[in-house]
Amino acid sequence: MINLNLYLATAFLVLNLITQILPATAEEATVPPSNAAEIGNKLNSVSQLSDVQPTDWAFQALQSLVERYGVIAGYSDGTFRGNRAMTRYEFAAGLNAALDRVNQLTAAGLADKVSKEDLATLQRLQEEFAAELATLRGRVDTLEAKTAELQANQFSTTTKLTGQAIFAVNAGTQADADNPNATFFSRTRLNLETSFTGKDLLFTQLQAGTGNSNNDAATFLQREEGDFRNRLVRFGENLLQENFEQLFFPLDTLGVTLEDLGLGLAKEDNVDAIRDTLAGTVATQSLEAGASPEEALRIRQNLIDAIDTTREINNFLQINSTLDYSGASPDLNLYRLSYTFPLFEDFRVSVFPQGFASDYVDRNSFANNSAGNFSTYGLVNNQLLLANDRAGAGAAISWNPGKSSFTIRGVYRAQQAGLVNTKPDFTNSDKQGGLFDDPNLGVVELEFLPSKTFAIRLQYSGGTQDGEEYNVVGANLELALGKKVGLFGRFGYAFNFPGNIQPTSWSAGIVFPDFLAKGANLGFSVGQPLIFQEKDNLLGFFNSTQTNYEAFYRLPINNNISVSPILQVITDPGNSQANTIYTGTLRTVFSF
Repeated sequence: MINLNLYLATAFLVLNLITQILPATAEEATVPPSNAAEIGNKLNSVSQLSDVQPTDWAFQALQSLVERYGVIAGYSDGTFRGNRAMTRYEFAAGLNAALDRVNQLTAAGLADKVSKEDLATLQRLQEEFAAELATLRGRVDTLEAKTAELQANQFSTTTKLTGQAIFAVNAGTQADADNPNATFFSRTRLNLETSFTGKDLLFTQLQAGTGNSNNDAATFLQREEGDFRNRLVRFGENLLQENFEQLFFPLDTLGVTLEDLGLGLAKEDNVDAIRDTLAGTVATQSLEAGASPEEALRIRQNLIDAIDTTREINNFLQINSTLDYSGASPDLNLYRLSYTFPLFEDFRVSVFPQGFASDYVDRNSFANNSAGNFSTYGLVNNQLLLANDRAGAGAAISWNPGKSSFTIRGVYRAQQAGLVNTKPDFTNSDKQGGLFDDPNLGVVELEFLPSKTFAIRLQYSGGTQDGEEYNVVGANLELALGKKVGLFGRFGYAFNFPGNIQPTSWSAGIVFPDFLAKGANLGFSVGQPLIFQEKDNLLGFFNSTQTNYEAFYRLPINNNISVSPILQVITDPGNSQANTIYTGTLRTVFSF
């Protein structure tokens, strides 16, 4: 190492440029002054340097540099730090810059400003540092060549391309169930980020995967054709047997069964067939009991509606247990498209023909990224608040008045904005479509962020879902306990939900950043997607409360690759007293 002041006495011309290009640490020696935040402005007087005294042995050299050349620059705190050590390469970089400066003076006809003594000093230093100068010049030539290549082959002057690929191996089990096979699936996303003014953003995301509707173990085990179908069969046969025995006679007195009478439901292939057969048979029994045809039709339709509502609830619970990155279509499709721009200071607007409400509200530092932390769909967002966060089109705003601790956000999403249907049809799942027809959802969020360690967000969502009004209030909070512990929680309460019920939901968890390794995260979370009130137990289907647990450990292999083992446990799946589901996942994420 070389002491900076040692060369100052004999090569003060070199020091002018060294002090301009040298940052605070040797590792940053290649950073130019314009990018080094600590380098201050050029000096007019050596007295501006607080750590340089007239009694210092290098004072005269510094004074000469200021007065004769006017090129000395101190650090932003007003110091010179003359005793800081530097490498020979750092000194050679300064020497090379000094030679360039001499050439500039000569070319400008100012050679007389460079004394013979300075030129002699530079010549000796050039000879002594010939090897280092040659190395530096070689590096500069290589850097210039690479820069030229990047400029010639860059993707776009306005657009940045990034991407992410997730590979996952998943398996699961449930006692007394048709267990799924272990599966391997993936999801790949390509992001194009374009800015035309430097303050706006046109965001385009393409997605493809290898999944299907029952891709991961939890989704498969909670599918409609599983335990839900069996519960529907049991409910339907109990109802038919009760009605039959009220009309005729107890079956056990003759030793016959519903199957013997041709009334069994287990033989039906799917839930639709079970529903239609059950509703038709109940309507027939009502006629036989003396009901009018109109009343029998009403009883039939009410039973169909009630069964369809239980199916929606079961589907809601299933989706909340799904891995967020499973089920991506193998077809490359436009997954997100939005344009965000500032309308005026502190107020931003986004419009999106394809996107999600969760892109704009309900964010959380510890549970919001299925590629980096929790994977369970219902633990990365408040699905009760967002009505399972379906894709759609709409607009969003974000207002942070005066850059204060308060931010107001709002988003409107029409789930089927691209569908044109002038005749409302509530007999199918597509409903009306269009930008302002069912289904749609609006969310308003007030965030209070008093510090970087704490945030609370109060939320309201309202709209129309499946032909019915939908209103939910929610809360989202996070708290960092130092740099090693993070806490989060979400809560939701629905004033009305499909079936006119008022459920609540919640989730909470803890995350340990940099656990055992820098960039590694350990996390635990638990949540209950739908908690029914006693009066909300439709058809007696829901006699318990589903609880989702998840634990993960994310280990970064490098800046672009991470591996995460994940354990998921679901008790009382489907809000029924079914056996517990266990799943395990190995998630590998590639970012580029």
